[in-house]
Amino acid sequence: MAIHMAQSKGWSSVWLECDSTAVVDIFKGNKPVPWKLSNLMNKCNRVMMDMQVKVSHIFREWNACADKLANFGVIYRMDHWWDSPPLFLLHEFHRNLLLLPNYRFRGL
Repeated sequence: MAIHMAQSKGWSSVWLECDSTAVVDIFKGNKPVPWKLSNLMNKCNRVMMDMQVKVSHIFREWNACADKLANFGVIYRMDHWWDSPPLFLLHEFHRNLLLLPNYRFRGL
């Protein structure tokens, strides 16, 4: 969806960062596309032919904004686009701008 959104906005250069190495490997052609996603990936590949696309891995802790947005999408089961950071994301957004670290702790 990010690639199609970038295309609709007229962007020709896109950098996708993903916390899933499996997804990064699929985009880079190092891993086969699951058959359920093959049609969608074929459409995506056709769009990406006209773009400069970089795909890289990022640890979840290094991108708290993306992690929070992904959790929002899972909880509310909706696709949404914001042209500015939504209110629930402002804390992480400002921490990211200031290059402050993010930590994740597991309870015992």
